[in-house]
Amino acid sequence: MILIKDVTIAGENEIKSILLHDGKIEKIAKYIDPKESEKVIEGAGLLALPKIIDLNVRIEDDLLNIKNLQKLKTSTQKAGIGKFVLSPRFSPLMENQTFLALLSRNLENSFENIHLAVKAVKDKELTKLNNISTLLKSGIGVVQENSDINGNLLRRIYEYSKMHKNLFFVFCENKILNDSGVMNEGEVSFKLGLPGISKIGEISEVAKVVQMSIHYEVPTLFQALSTKKAIELVNEGKKSFKDLYTEVSIHHLCLDENSCEDFNTYAKLNPPLRTPLDKQELLESLKEGKIDVLTALHSPKSIVYKDVAFFEAKYGIDIIEDYLSLCYTYLVKSGHISWKRLIELISKNTAKILKEKNQGEIKEGFCDKILLFDPKHSFEVTKKSSPYFGKTLYGKIIHIDI
Repeated sequence: MILIKDVTIAGENEIKSILLHDGKIEKIAKYIDPKESEKVIEGAGLLALPKIIDLNVRIEDDLLNIKNLQKLKTSTQKAGIGKFVLSPRFSPLMENQTFLALLSRNLENSFENIHLAVKAVKDKELTKLNNISTLLKSGIGVVQENSDINGNLLRRIYEYSKMHKNLFFVFCENKILNDSGVMNEGEVSFKLGLPGISKIGEISEVAKVVQMSIHYEVPTLFQALSTKKAIELVNEGKKSFKDLYTEVSIHHLCLDENSCEDFNTYAKLNPPLRTPLDKQELLESLKEGKIDVLTALHSPKSIVYKDVAFFEAKYGIDIIEDYLSLCYTYLVKSGHISWKRLIELISKNTAKILKEKNQGEIKEGFCDKILLFDPKHSFEVTKKSSPYFGKTLYGKIIHIDI
């Protein structure tokens, strides 16, 4: 049994004590008398939060092996992430029950916090569906794919998803409209002489997928949206079918296209960082309650894929360990949202989408592990491969595995 004394539950103003037993929150009260058998943690000056749940995590270099899984486990643990959905956009592709059984056996033993997702299309030419039905019958509850595949394949994905009652995670882009762009289409791309990615590629694809989601009544998460118009389209669609969800990365709320100045490949993300106005509009959408969940957009790439010309560099970012500090610094401390709202975005809503019962909140009877966070701590980002290099962040996770 563990007793956390005199801690403030994030989103509440009162100081409480929390008693945990066998992985569950047994009691929350102003005062709990400690017993000799209990481990006591002093929580004075700290905030208690539920573990983070991230629905959009990728493995290093999109290469599935034990080494990269171990790296991912370490990074997510340090970030306070209790569960996450592992994007299936990795090699080798998971496409049969034998592969799934082998992978699941390894994950069950050492990586219990990972939720697997199925990639819907199996070949590089994007002409054949994966063994969706077979894999879904094996217990996977999420199908993931890009929106700009063949329309008939997308229709069939929705039909399978409706049949198996699974979630569909979709990344909305149109590679033809992007026209080989590598960053946001705007003043910075023009100045750097780089081809740009227009916002219309995301917006038009979201409009299409919203209508398909409504028609087939399949719960759909729109991953890593970067434009106000796309978010408005999803929210409008909710009036006809409520199980549509908007996801935005923390980086699109903190940074803009100016981070790509001097051909900074560590700010090369997909979707691209947009204009300062776009960032401000996303923050307004956040405050208006139009964004359902946040993601760290963890997609680490080795230096050999980043320390190259901007046009050749791969998309991705590896700063997941500072995720909660970024959320606190840029969203809560700056006054955009409250702690209560932040917990909804990174824990409560994500748990609901995954249908994880009794998780995502600090309540009696819930089985989440707890994070203890020190909001008074500050530090400078010294990781040179971070687009936040040299910036000061606030807050630090003190205990990550209670």
